[in-house]
Amino acid sequence: SFYRTQKMAALASTVLISLFLPSIAEFVGNELVETPEIICNTDTIEMNFRTRQPFSGKVYVKGHYNRPECRVDYAERGPDGRPKGGIRLNHGACDMDRQRMVTDEGMMFSTVLVISFHPLFITKVDRAFNIKCMYREATRAVEQELDVSALPTETLSNEMPMPTCSYTIRRDQLDGPILRYARVGDQVVHRWECESEMYGVLVHSCFVEDGQGEKAMIVDERGCHTDHTLLGDPTYVEALNMAYRESFVFKFADRVAVRFQCEIRLCIKEDNGCDGITPPICFDSSRNRINTTRLLRRRRSSSHIREGDLISQTLYVIEKEEQERENESPDVLRSISFESVQNICLTPREVFSLVSLLGLLIMFTLLLALFVCCRRFYMVSDEQRHFMKS
Repeated sequence: SFYRTQKMAALASTVLISLFLPSIAEFVGNELVETPEIICNTDTIEMNFRTRQPFSGKVYVKGHYNRPECRVDYAERGPDGRPKGGIRLNHGACDMDRQRMVTDEGMMFSTVLVISFHPLFITKVDRAFNIKCMYREATRAVEQELDVSALPTETLSNEMPMPTCSYTIRRDQLDGPILRYARVGDQVVHRWECESEMYGVLVHSCFVEDGQGEKAMIVDERGCHTDHTLLGDPTYVEALNMAYRESFVFKFADRVAVRFQCEIRLCIKEDNGCDGITPPICFDSSRNRINTTRLLRRRRSSSHIREGDLISQTLYVIEKEEQERENESPDVLRSISFESVQNICLTPREVFSLVSLLGLLIMFTLLLALFVCCRRFYMVSDEQRHFMKS
């Protein structure tokens, strides 16, 4: 009876190993072979990549794993053994960033794609890539020769370089360190800056977003605030190439991250080219209507204006109550990585050990159940033989 029990236990262990080993082999030791290839199409963005072993994980847009249109499961394969489809995103899908560039005339589309090898966990072999596709505006030059005289004419031209502009959120003061982690109610300074003395800048049409598709306007198209409790009117320096505004940290309910996006309008300061454009005049509604009309008239007459988009860094925010419960200091708070808290990061060896331990526990349970059943079976058989002899 004991021999039969051992034989059945060995059979059960063989079945368990055959179930676990394929899933383990798919991600242990697998990794990217080279840098993924990005294809910028007219309306879509694609990513192709190669791995050492057949890839059966998932590729998804960071922060949008639960949306089927933002995730591709490579374990689902067609008749030819290849994954069904690939990662292809339409412009603007899955909260893709759309940014008008100031330096290079054109549109920048960007997003973050995560290549995950394990079907459940985030491990060290997983990779995240910030995908960017730049679409530059086409320029067309039309020339026509006109012979007026035999006198040769030389053309001299000089193009002013476009400034490099940025949007940062600083701690406590204008020149404070750039923030990534903060608490609700902390004082910060929003800073918009263009590195040029020739151009003036107007900050307008600012939105705060949570990275999940929800956003709210905080500065309108004229450059005036919509809610003073969130962010007031920007203050402009005398050179008009920088604006700033003190504020207090806030966030969306049940969200840990906020990010800000603003539009900017550039004007050439020479010959009063920025008059009526920046700084904006924000008073009562009746005066606003007059100033808006004058503003629009000035904008139409100016030929030295360029529009662009600025996006701040992502700011991770926790509530004060959470901080008090954890009893963390500000220095410790700055070292916290919310991405590491949200994701469970395990090495392939740790995942293999965890799966092996789980398999051993299941095998032990099955062996114990088989032993009890076999013991009862042979006890009943012995009783029957003893009854027949008697």
